[in-house]
This record gives sequence, C-alpha cells and structure tokens, in this order.
Amino acid sequence: MTSLVKRKQNGKILYYLKYSSRGNSRQKYLGTRIPKNINEEKIDFELKCYREEKYIPLEKIHQNYSKHITKIDKKIIKDENHGFKITHTYATQKIEGSTMTLSQTRNLLENGLSPKDTTIEDIIEAQQISKIFDELLITNNDVTLELILHWHDTLFAKTDTNNAGNFRRQDVAPYLGKTQYVLWSDVSQDMSNLIKWYNKEKKTINPVELAARFHYSFEMIHPFIDGNGRIGRLLINFILYKNNYPMSNVEPKEKTSYINKLELSYVKNDNIIFVKWFVSKYLRDHKKFVK
Repeated sequence: MTSLVKRKQNGKILYYLKYSSRGNSRQKYLGTRIPKNINEEKIDFELKCYREEKYIPLEKIHQNYSKHITKIDKKIIKDENHGFKITHTYATQKIEGSTMTLSQTRNLLENGLSPKDTTIEDIIEAQQISKIFDELLITNNDVTLELILHWHDTLFAKTDTNNAGNFRRQDVAPYLGKTQYVLWSDVSQDMSNLIKWYNKEKKTINPVELAARFHYSFEMIHPFIDGNGRIGRLLINFILYKNNYPMSNVEPKEKTSYINKLELSYVKNDNIIFVKWFVSKYLRDHKKFVK
C-alpha cells in the first residue's frame, strides 16, 4: 500500500510517498509541494516497489520450473500438460456456467463419453477448448490478432457460426457491475493497440505480470459477443507457456474474487489491482517451485 506522508524538517514541510508491504517499507521524496500528478506518481512508485518485491520469487519459479522440465522424461511432461488441459477445460467452462464436473470433462475428452445432463453446446465447446489447447502447446506463433480470431473461430465453429472468428458488431451490456466495455466501433483499433503494447512490453515485463495485464485489457475491450473469458484465460496460459513459466488456472472457487478484482481495477482505473491478485494467486499455485 502506498500513502502520502508529510514531515516537518528545518521549518519546511516535506512530502514523501511511502510503500509498505509485510513489514517492509520504502520511501520516495516528492519535494515541498504535492505534485499535480500525485495519483500517477503513487501508481508508478507502487508498481516499481511491487515489482522489486515480487519479481524475485517469480524468477525463482521460472528457473526451478525450467530445471524441472529439462530433467524429466518428455512423456511425463506430455502427461502433465494433458492433465492441465483437462482441468483448464473444466475450470474455464465452469466459470461460464457449465454444469460438467471435472470427472465428466475427463471422460468426455479422454473417452468421448458425453454426460447426459449437459447441453450439447457445453459438450462441443469443451471439446473445442481442448482442441485450441493442443494448438497452444505446439504453435510457434506469438500473440497476434490472427491467432486470437482463429481461436475464437475454433471455439464457436460448431455452435455460433455467425459470430465465430469475428469481433462483435454491436455494443454489449457489462457482465461486471460497473464496467463499461468499449464501443463496438472501437474494438478493432483497441485490439490492434493491445497487440502493439504486448509486443513492446514483453521485452521488459515479467511474463506473469504481462499475462495479467494483457488479460485485464482484453476483458475490458471485450472484443467478442461471447467467449471473451475463455479466450482470455487461454491467452494467459499461452503467454506463460511461451516463456517457460508453469501455467495457471482460474479455479471455479476463485470466480468471485477474480471478477471482483477485474471490476475494481476498472472502477479505480488501476490495473495493478488485478495484477496483484493474479500474481499472489500464481505464487500460491506454484509455491513448490519457490526455493
């Protein structure tokens, strides 16, 4: 947390920013007056301190995971990725309202057994997510508009042919309480700008933060009529996987906090709120690699 601190020294009033986290604190001198852009100063300072604090354990996860996948048999890696694909398909569908259980999802993807109490759309889209995930693991492409549109086309190729692979052509009401998605006429340009931002920032930002920031922006653009959450969560794991970081699911039990942090970031105009939530979750998910 970052706060504005006022001190009196030699008859002068001096202003500082103070960042505090788990007993550690850092300060930045601002001068004898509060800057006009104090909110920007606070966000930039807090982000700098946060990165210095969190990048060390994130890099340890990266190093230890990289060692892990180089030491074990390729078949084990393949099995691990397969298992993750099943849990990802289950979790991402469940967040969107699917009634399929993890066991049913596994039976569907491994044995072709469709649950009787699930809609045909849920079944088909689960299978299509599995297909996209298989592509995610082998493609040499990076994040591009073409890849995003291709994945969306794959997801809805059999259930929504009118919208599959197309940015929305109408405005949509917000799923999140106070969030306002961009106008449909701005979607294409905003998505192009997001890809430009990604290509620039991927050279300097830790991949975990990069994935979280990209996801937040993607969800706030909300480029599609349907499937934004599922494509967005696939993109999180694609960015992590491409950078040799272990992948991470947003679990159904995390749905409320996940959505709340997305909305709060929008309301406060501060995506670091969602970034902090995701990074904390990521560190918990992969604490075995922090040594």
